[in-house]
Amino acid sequence: MTVSLTKPRATSPWISLGVLAMAQFVLVLDSTVVNVALPSIQNQFELTEARLAWIPNGYQLAFGGLLLLGGSLGDLYGRRRLFMIGLALFSGASFIAGIAWSADIVIAMRFVQGVGAAMTAPAALSSISRIFTEPGERSRALGTWGGITALGGVVGAVLSGVITQLASWRWVFFLTVPVTVLALLLAPRLVPESRAPSKPRLDVVGAALVTLGIGTAVFTLLDKGQRSWTSPFVLTGLAVAGLLIVAFVLWEKQRTNPMVPLSIFRNRNRVVGVVASVIFGSILSTYFFTTTQYMQTVLGFTPLRTGVAYLPLGLIILVSFPLVSFVVARIGIRPVMPTGLAAGMLGLILLSRISVDGTYAGDVLPGMCLIAFAAACGFVTFTIAGVDGTTEENAGIASGILNAGGQIGSALGLATLVSIAVSVLASELAQGVNRSQALVDGFSKAYTVGAGLLLVGAVIAASFLTRRTTVTESAPMM
Repeated sequence: MTVSLTKPRATSPWISLGVLAMAQFVLVLDSTVVNVALPSIQNQFELTEARLAWIPNGYQLAFGGLLLLGGSLGDLYGRRRLFMIGLALFSGASFIAGIAWSADIVIAMRFVQGVGAAMTAPAALSSISRIFTEPGERSRALGTWGGITALGGVVGAVLSGVITQLASWRWVFFLTVPVTVLALLLAPRLVPESRAPSKPRLDVVGAALVTLGIGTAVFTLLDKGQRSWTSPFVLTGLAVAGLLIVAFVLWEKQRTNPMVPLSIFRNRNRVVGVVASVIFGSILSTYFFTTTQYMQTVLGFTPLRTGVAYLPLGLIILVSFPLVSFVVARIGIRPVMPTGLAAGMLGLILLSRISVDGTYAGDVLPGMCLIAFAAACGFVTFTIAGVDGTTEENAGIASGILNAGGQIGSALGLATLVSIAVSVLASELAQGVNRSQALVDGFSKAYTVGAGLLLVGAVIAASFLTRRTTVTESAPMM
């Protein structure tokens, strides 16, 4: 088979990785860069907690819901081409969000950013899986990619605090524009084009069903407010979401060329990687949202101090991820992934003990350190497991599913756990509890539920991962 991959000129694969990783860094950074700025945005536009959550969730919902379609588009029309189109869309939406005159514009542009990211991310990751065909190099490249992904989230939180304090929350959106423009200029020269040898048909109906299903669930959970979990609004919304997801599965099963071919899930490591990515994504998005709110609303931190408070998280990831990559290259992902998930579980258990009179050193930092180690272990191992054994034919869709898992987990997890926290908040406020104590109790409940989810993920990883990952050999590059 002839691999459909072309290079405009001889380029080191590691230079190509640098350009692709630059874009991925910005996409992940954008998932967290708004978190420290959220209280400032909330104050300017007078938003409730549930409406505020749409600012991070709008991005994650569009990103996760359209990733599979993005992967298919890259396979069909060329991964570098989709990478560049997505970056251009993302950059334009970032600029408009920065000049937004209402919360509705910010939320709308977050959705558009998510659409651009859904084109860029799977195209970049599947390009890496095709550029690095030697098993050892591919594992190192994917490990580096995973570490940069984790680091991007932390840098976003730190920069957000600095920018919000010294300039304005609007600059958290302007920040990404120069980087994306640079990547757009470099990509045609340094990133090879590739596409699937066959011509897959686009599955627009499938993409619509899965996005509407997830979107309905997120909308229902975020708008739950003070309603009971058994209220007609909640039950109807979740039932409609469930029916849409079932319809998506049935639609995919009867298609000759489905957007999500069931054969993708014959590889056990891929399944575990996606499941773990969903679980950890749901926890990490909630962690940033609630911890930021706790530090600024309860402990009284300024945005700058909040951003600086996340520095240990970044430093631990920076130190840990090359070590994790080194260890994984020698002993495999099977012992590393569950270890990381278990560390995250312990971190959330420590965070669940936060108090109104707490301190950064005593209440926030210990759990943060464990979450950082969990992120380093997770992003490296999830990436390697999620594209295990892919071929030129299915690299795009496999990477799309992996990315979608993390983003969908982020959207659903944030909606669910914030809904739990808001329910506790509303209940305690009705009982006369002061707002700070009610907030802390709500956050603590969310952390506790999150710890339980990570325990489930650790058990799944320990039980079902195979001892070795495999890399399907592809034809030589032409």
